[in-house]
Amino acid sequence: MILTYEHLLKSMQDQMLTAMTNWQQGSLEAYHAWIKATSHMFPEINFYHEMPTFMQDMLGDPERVVENTFEFAIKIMELQKEFVQEVFDASNMAPLTPLVPRRGVEPRIPASLD
Repeated sequence: MILTYEHLLKSMQDQMLTAMTNWQQGSLEAYHAWIKATSHMFPEINFYHEMPTFMQDMLGDPERVVENTFEFAIKIMELQKEFVQEVFDASNMAPLTPLVPRRGVEPRIPASLD
């Protein structure tokens, strides 16, 4: 197998996703442990539901706000992807850049890609 930028990019992306997943899991475990250890010290308070109604109306439903924010981010990424694809199509770059290994150079492949 030839080591390409595409392989390096995929490997880096996989490592980043693994690191993010591990960090998130660790953060959630720490948060749950902290809540369990300290919950007896604090009264049960739900700040959102204890706000005056007019403030809740101004803020909106917190779950919908989060959902809408991520839906927007996804739409932006899709729009950017379409734009880049159109740039490639307009410039004819995609068909003109086949994978051509350099002659006489032995590619080095990380063990994680084997």
